[in-house]
Amino acid sequence: MDPLKIENAANITVCRLRHDFDQKEDFRSEHFKDSPVLVLYPLDERKVLRSTHTSSSHPLVWCNNGENKDKYCKRESRCRVCSYLLDDDIGYYFLREDLGQKERIFFHKECIEPITNNPYHRKHPLQVLVSDYLKLNTICYCCCRRKELNFYCSICNFCICANCEAKPPLLTIDHKKRHEHMLSYFPREASITCNVCALDERRYFLYICHQCDFVVHKECIYSPCIIKISRHQHRLSFASSFLPRKWFCGVCRKKVDENYGGYSCVKGCYYVSHSRCALHKDVWDGKELEEEPDEIYKDILPFKEIAGGIIQHFSHKHQMRLHKYIDKKIEDNKHCQACALPVYNCDIFSCMECEFILHTVCANLSLQKEHVIHPHALFLQVGHMFSCSACQRQSNSFTYMCLMTNCNFRLDVICASTSEPLNHHFHPHLLFLPSDFGSTRICSICKVRSQTRFDCGKCDFVLCFYCATIPMKFRYKHDEHLLTFSYEQDASSEHWCDVCERKIYLKNGIYMCSECDITLHIQCLLGKEMYMLPGKEMIIYGGEEKDILRSNRLTRYICKKCNKRCQNGIVYKNSDETICCSMECLYQMFSSYIFNKRSITL
Repeated sequence: MDPLKIENAANITVCRLRHDFDQKEDFRSEHFKDSPVLVLYPLDERKVLRSTHTSSSHPLVWCNNGENKDKYCKRESRCRVCSYLLDDDIGYYFLREDLGQKERIFFHKECIEPITNNPYHRKHPLQVLVSDYLKLNTICYCCCRRKELNFYCSICNFCICANCEAKPPLLTIDHKKRHEHMLSYFPREASITCNVCALDERRYFLYICHQCDFVVHKECIYSPCIIKISRHQHRLSFASSFLPRKWFCGVCRKKVDENYGGYSCVKGCYYVSHSRCALHKDVWDGKELEEEPDEIYKDILPFKEIAGGIIQHFSHKHQMRLHKYIDKKIEDNKHCQACALPVYNCDIFSCMECEFILHTVCANLSLQKEHVIHPHALFLQVGHMFSCSACQRQSNSFTYMCLMTNCNFRLDVICASTSEPLNHHFHPHLLFLPSDFGSTRICSICKVRSQTRFDCGKCDFVLCFYCATIPMKFRYKHDEHLLTFSYEQDASSEHWCDVCERKIYLKNGIYMCSECDITLHIQCLLGKEMYMLPGKEMIIYGGEEKDILRSNRLTRYICKKCNKRCQNGIVYKNSDETICCSMECLYQMFSSYIFNKRSITL
């Protein structure tokens, strides 16, 4: 008997699709009716994104002994359903070999048999559904999570993951904190508004109360009672309804229906939020605070006062004295070690033994901070090179860092000082954080697409964190006055930059001095890496140490990578005394060095 037998009933459908699995029309196909296994497996991602939904059938190949195992599968090949190794004594299916060895998928025969009489879906049998692409991962109707392995009904578009299918069914739920009566599973897909989240999501399990008019998603039954979100300073408690008035969500700023559930401030400051908005992962830290005592936030000062005007700051080993900085010369190159901005015409704390300087505002930065764009507490750290998670600028000054495991969120002190709503001086309306989480829009000033940004609630104005935190006034070494940042969205006038001698437009934002008729591009004045402090060492990937130098010589350095004169205010010196003009050139040269080193080793 031929060990390879193609069974007519064992067909596998490989779908190339552009849309997500939630698009129902893509999956109610006759191709799925006789197939025990459905595999979402885009062979060419570029074609997936360009083309519309297409499908083709590929049969499963049966192998019933171990003689041909090495021919058709690799060693330690595993069943995609149960993840166990293929046994020589047990037959298995695999995808037809025209898809190639790398794309081949294996299944035990018993693992791909359709499931009948599932308590959650008794109408039709459920087929095994396997997804090999993250964007195509399906959402389980029971746990509302994306999984790789699911059971699916193509007729009803019903999906349940393997873990939920194996658990005992929860056909009734008794949860007094959410509802006083017993809740029963509603086995039909219907557009019914949930009393907790005020949404009519079809893809979630519904539970209803037979004694009163109460409907709830399974995901919403166990939603927390007391939470703390990043968008509000007080705790929020769940309310089944609100007093009749015009309520607006503090997160998405859309109307809140007072007849459905939501979260409101426990202090009574008229702050409310939709349930889904308040429980979003970018806003809520995932902690239930019902039985937790309310934390009393204490603003811990980062320094110890020694005497009148003399302090011992936690970031510096020497004592610092408070005095008025009067000298206006930009050539002095005095920079605050916390924010990396120049120091002129402001009160500062200056070290009594070295050149360490802090603005008085920066010297009083709190050691712990809560910010609107991150759900966890942030702690002030010193001595790290980092990339700001909000504006993406490289810096080696002070940073607010999240200390949660596997969370690399960091903010420089300038971005950490922003709040919502943002009242920017050159825009007439208040600016808010985006209500559509994960979306990107193009900044109205720098024309760069950004996810972390501020949106105007009344017009199409968008402001990224980079443009929202640039200094409003900055000194130019060839002008005795401070240059002021100016921007007009509908301005058509054009100027000439005094540094690069190229055209500059007011609608793109410029620095200008009205008295001296000087105009400069933002980058020409501030530089590419204005938050990098000279005089420090930095360590890049591989443990290589680089020195940061100020480019203030009469003859500019020549970059080792691009072979051009260094135009920035700082340069980077390698261990072999070579110079790079920017972080981009530095990483390119280091990557080339690593590649050549590995090639020689091989």
